[in-house]
Amino acid sequence: MPFFHVLLSVDTDQTKLRSVLTDLSEVQLKAQVLLPYRKGTTLVCGNEIIPVSTVRKIHVVQTVRENEHERNAIHAKSVKEIEEINRESSGFVFLSAGRGYDPEDILEAGEDVTSKYIAGPPGSAAGPGALLRFLGSQWVVGIGTGLVVAAAVWWLGWG
Repeated sequence: MPFFHVLLSVDTDQTKLRSVLTDLSEVQLKAQVLLPYRKGTTLVCGNEIIPVSTVRKIHVVQTVRENEHERNAIHAKSVKEIEEINRESSGFVFLSAGRGYDPEDILEAGEDVTSKYIAGPPGSAAGPGALLRFLGSQWVVGIGTGLVVAAAVWWLGWG
């Protein structure tokens, strides 16, 4: 069973990509992320509510194993690479804790399947509901009513 992980950046910090949901099944991904995204509503990520209108970047990553196992593998590989560099260097020692500690490192472990699941901007599936909400807004109704009254006055010659 594949695992899905969602990373995104929002208006407040567009440069920082952060992990908001991990270890989702495809059913959970569709219900918790894709449906709200397409409808243009909000994402509920743990105790955080994120309006999709603030989302600037989104990545859906698919892995074979759970987040923790994948990142542990990244870390082990990273430490091995650092040890190899230090063994082969002459007098120069590379000090690093390695990769795999940050939840965002899951991007390295899996396949980015964003384009498979997300084809449009937030709210792209709102469809005619969005148009009806716009037409039903107080401003549009007020302006429309004013235009109808002005046309009636002009047509009846009351002006």
